[in-house]
Amino acid sequence: MEQQREYDELHRDGEFGFFNTFKDIFMAGLMIGRETGKIISFKRGKNAEAFNESVFSSDDELLINSIIYDEFGEVEPSKEELQRIENYAAGGVSYLYEILIKNSGSNAIDRYIELLYDFKDEESLENYRNRLVTETLYKDHL
Repeated sequence: MEQQREYDELHRDGEFGFFNTFKDIFMAGLMIGRETGKIISFKRGKNAEAFNESVFSSDDELLINSIIYDEFGEVEPSKEELQRIENYAAGGVSYLYEILIKNSGSNAIDRYIELLYDFKDEESLENYRNRLVTETLYKDHL
């Protein structure tokens, strides 16, 4: 139910959300999850997009297939590769929720723009990945 709440809050119908569709949330989550390496098991809810090719544009499919090819060297994605895509999206949506809604509230749109600039800067991305590894190691030892 946690992922459902994250999708609902990030959607424009949420108090501070601004994404127009749940597919937009999925795709933003996919890009951020992939870039940060954050993977969470994808759980389907009433609005969480299951992998349904009919909702994706040709640009979306190009991005998805590029990630699959980069990770697996496959042109035709299997169930395993599609599951990885969903898990990246879930990780990215969780990250977006934490940064934009939970910690920013009414400043979510400004924080999203800052986040995009942060990921544009490769050093910032590397710093985030290092922090994520450190946090994970710390939590594992508690």
